[in-house]
Amino acid sequence: MKKSFSLSNQTIKSNIQKLKKFLIDRNLDAMYISSFDPFLNEYVPLEDNHRFYFTGFTGSMAEVLVLPHGKVRLYVDGRYHEQADLEVDHEEIEVVKSGGDGSTTGDLIADITKFGIKRLAHQSDRTSLGFLKRLTQVAQETVAIAGGELGKFIQFEKLGELKEVKFIPREWRGRDTLEKTRAIFKTDGEGMYLTALDSISWITNCRGYHLPFLSSFYARSLVTKEKVYVFVTPETPISALAKNEYGVEFVTLPFQDIPKELEKIQNTLHLKNIWFDPGMINAADFGMLVKIFGTERLTEKAGGLYEWQSLKEPVEIQQMEASFKRADKAIFNTIKWVKESVKAGKRITELDLYHETSKKYQDQGSKDQSFNTIAGVGPNGSIIHYGNPSDEVVIKNDDMILLDSGGYFDGGFATDTTRTFFAGLADQKADPKKMEIYTLVLKGLLACQNAIFPEGTKGMVLDGLARSPMRKFGYDYNHGTGHGIGVHVHEPGVRMSSISNVPMKAGQAVSIEPGIYIPGFGGVRLENIAYVEKHPKFPGMLHFKLFVYVGFDPALIDMKLLNEEEKAQLEEYEAECLRRGTSLRTLK
Repeated sequence: MKKSFSLSNQTIKSNIQKLKKFLIDRNLDAMYISSFDPFLNEYVPLEDNHRFYFTGFTGSMAEVLVLPHGKVRLYVDGRYHEQADLEVDHEEIEVVKSGGDGSTTGDLIADITKFGIKRLAHQSDRTSLGFLKRLTQVAQETVAIAGGELGKFIQFEKLGELKEVKFIPREWRGRDTLEKTRAIFKTDGEGMYLTALDSISWITNCRGYHLPFLSSFYARSLVTKEKVYVFVTPETPISALAKNEYGVEFVTLPFQDIPKELEKIQNTLHLKNIWFDPGMINAADFGMLVKIFGTERLTEKAGGLYEWQSLKEPVEIQQMEASFKRADKAIFNTIKWVKESVKAGKRITELDLYHETSKKYQDQGSKDQSFNTIAGVGPNGSIIHYGNPSDEVVIKNDDMILLDSGGYFDGGFATDTTRTFFAGLADQKADPKKMEIYTLVLKGLLACQNAIFPEGTKGMVLDGLARSPMRKFGYDYNHGTGHGIGVHVHEPGVRMSSISNVPMKAGQAVSIEPGIYIPGFGGVRLENIAYVEKHPKFPGMLHFKLFVYVGFDPALIDMKLLNEEEKAQLEEYEAECLRRGTSLRTLK
């Protein structure tokens, strides 16, 4: 369902004033506020996203710097430049727009130096240890604000009841828990402390759907070779099958009692080495680990379990293929509904499209959406992560529409696909400008998804392939070309962007999503998900196998812009879509 939680500009202004008074009273020069919850999730309900209370910005990721005087500074990347401008009160908020080769965190760090900030506050339970280390390098003193301290003068909303944590059958996810842990850890004296919820779900083979658009569940965990200890609150319902999974022990307790439980476990196991991911552990939890295990037993392991988690095993790939087949049908049926409704003269809106997309996924058996559906009609298609569909935007025959959607099916793995399409039927043609940008994006997608490349090729190389056709016409896009996908729709371990040094490996599942966005006119993004596999003919080479088969809109393709190789690639893809019943060429 669409997010309903909101705050008035007056409430946000009042929150800002209260926080500024707090800074002045504590003799603090500034406060850093992240977009994270204590688990450092990417998608955090607005009710639990403290950044939202001081900016009103609804995007998934951004950074905030609040000074005692002047405007609040909101740092957003290219996905959110236009959206942030539309959502915030510019009298109170200054939007700092990070470029494609920069980063929001880098720009915030630079401003701390620029403004001469000496005493910088941060929420220790919502700031990653890795980023805190960067903050300590530029501020003379970082002051930890304990969890709940802001809640004494800011009215934060509480989250609702939690769903039951359920066990995923083997045929939907592959290896059992101990098969995974015994492949990861070499000795009984090793362990890993986890707060990354998708990793906890992956290693335990459980799903809970505790947060909107995520199949994971609230927990912290200590993973060892022979047992995974999962700490959940007393309010967490757990199915009998999950409780009985061999090698998994659910420990029910208030999270503030986790230190006592860890001490008991350590007194029994005498672990000599505990790994942790500095990017996925908050500063408060790290301080707890130091007190229990001592720094000499703690070892940084960048990426945590993603080194193993991001390489999909055959059963996982089979389950993801099955999920994407259902998602393909949902997307095709949604586009069909739009085109037929417009042809019949029915009044349908952008918000109708948003809700109809969810219905079509539910018809295919989805348990939830894997992110907030992006349904941008006409000019709204240029807002890269548009998340506020309107019931006042009526879809017209000549509209170009960007639909980015995904769902969760039986195995609890996310799907994610974007199709831009024309509201008219296949025997119509869009105007030349729409056809040009659509076809250039299509050329970029074809170039990347059909690439053959050596093992270990960096993500930036493939990113350049996707951008090359549009750059010849003066276009580009201000986001990465590809992200990993798994239990969550964005999974670390693989990335294609202009600055990605991450090597490509067989088994990775990754998006391929070039785009062109023109504010006030509209936008195009075409996204397929693929997995990397060894090339069947060329030793040492890799290629992509596609999960997604939803056809492209012939009304938006300028065949004169495609070369013969691209035409052949397009026809091969469309033939498979036709066989599966998902070709837009059939919508006449």
